[in-house]
Amino acid sequence: MLIEHSSDLIRRIESQTLSNGVVVTEASLINDNALVISQDAIALYRRPGDCTHPLGKGFIRSEALPEDLFPEGCPEILTHKAGFAGLTGGVALLIGLNDVRVFLSPQDALKNANEICRMSLADDGTH
Repeated sequence: MLIEHSSDLIRRIESQTLSNGVVVTEASLINDNALVISQDAIALYRRPGDCTHPLGKGFIRSEALPEDLFPEGCPEILTHKAGFAGLTGGVALLIGLNDVRVFLSPQDALKNANEICRMSLADDGTH
């Protein structure tokens, strides 16, 4: 019997609305954490759906993104395979086991050049 394994680090993608009305994209990761992408930040939560809690339940950490990175509003994940995710506007994410890195383009991600920001995916239990 063959067992199929996927190298995708993203299990599911959903739109969520934060308690302040801001729409975000939430990617459920294979470790059951959630990566939340908004127009101005990326954030890590313990579980999918935690970002909608009005008191920030499950919040682990976040990193700011440049203001003009997504001028059209909330970015969407258009494609994902293994640890790569392509977002609206040509922005690319490289999701590893330890961190997520944001690049202006897939070409920059491939070359590991012009990184915009990096956020640890470690859940160190301090938040």
